[in-house]
Amino acid sequence: MKLSPLLTGCILLLLITFGCSKIGYGQSNGIMSKFYFPGEIGLSQPLGNVKTDLDMQAGIMITTALEFRPVEGNALFYRFNYDAITNHYKEVYSNSPTNVNTGKLSSSIFSLGVGYRHKAGALKLFGLFQPGLGINSYDRVHFNTGTITVDQVSRHHLSFKLSAGAEYYLAEHFALVFEPSYFYLSPRGNYHLLNPQSLNFSVGFTTVLF
Repeated sequence: MKLSPLLTGCILLLLITFGCSKIGYGQSNGIMSKFYFPGEIGLSQPLGNVKTDLDMQAGIMITTALEFRPVEGNALFYRFNYDAITNHYKEVYSNSPTNVNTGKLSSSIFSLGVGYRHKAGALKLFGLFQPGLGINSYDRVHFNTGTITVDQVSRHHLSFKLSAGAEYYLAEHFALVFEPSYFYLSPRGNYHLLNPQSLNFSVGFTTVLF
C-alpha cells in the first residue's frame, strides 16, 4: 500500500514527538544543543483570490524543520522548513491551472531563512522570514480520441513565508510551540494560482535530539 506524502508526514511527526518526549528531560549542552528540530501540525486557509476563497477548502499543514541557534537567549537563528499542505477544491474557474472540477491540491514548500527570538517572561517569542520554493501538484484531464487520461501536473513557484510564534519550555531544550504563518506564492505563466496566499495556524514542539 502506498502512503500519501501527507500521511507519511503525520506518521513521522508522531514518531518524532513520541521519541522527543522521552528524551526531552535528559539533554546536554554540547554542540548538538544548538540544532533544534521543530515539528508541527496545523490548519491552512487559502487567501488572495476572491473566487478561489469560495471554492478552496481549508486544509491540513504538516511542518518539519531544522533550526540552528548560534547562541541562546535574545538572538538571531536560522531555519530550514519543509511544509506539506493539502487542500480540496471544487468548481474551478476560467484560466485555472487544472480542468478537474473537484479535486485535491498538494503543496510542498521548502524554505530557508533567518529569524529573531526574544524571551518574554515564561515564553520565548520569535519572528521569521523565509524565501523558498513551492511545488503545487494537482490532476489534469486530457481528452484524446476515444480515451481519457488523468495526469498529475507539478508547478514550481517562488515562495515567501512569514512566521511569528510563541514557545513554552517544559525543559531547557524542549518547548511547546504555537506558530501562525503566512505564505505567498509568486505567479508563473498566464494562469491563476489556486493558492496564491494562505494563512496558517500550527501547534507542535521544538527540541534537540541529544
